[in-house]
Amino acid sequence: MKRRFILSLVGAVVLSSLQVPRAIADQVYHSERLDLWRTAEGRAAGHPNLRSGQVVNIHPNGPVNGALERYMINGAKPKTKYQVLIHAFSDLDCIGAPALPDPIPTALLTTNAQGNAQGQGYFSRADIDPFSGATLGVLWTLRDQNGVDAYQTDCTVVSID
Repeated sequence: MKRRFILSLVGAVVLSSLQVPRAIADQVYHSERLDLWRTAEGRAAGHPNLRSGQVVNIHPNGPVNGALERYMINGAKPKTKYQVLIHAFSDLDCIGAPALPDPIPTALLTTNAQGNAQGQGYFSRADIDPFSGATLGVLWTLRDQNGVDAYQTDCTVVSID
């Protein structure tokens, strides 16, 4: 019995040390998790501080999938709809005029009685091809049904290959 356990353990160590081909990830922009925080506008409109909130931005660098985004908020205003918006800027610090005339809407998050919600956004390769080669300052906001940008991420630099 003890010998079988030792052989199993040795086998597991050998298998785990074998070289496994690595998946090709985006070589220009690596996946990033950005925290959401309450804006001054959100505070004035009565939106609470989040217990947690994030945007996960994933660029798989494939011929079909251009970008995947995951959104999660915990502790926002209960039973509220938030439109997730992407704001893109030519300036890498997200200062000045936006690179696009309007922010890009992605998911609509509807919080439950505890103020929690999650969702996702998806962009095909064809969706992001017009931005191929661009490097932009990008931030995400959550806009409530009254037009208040209640939560946002910090600005991040996104390079699209």
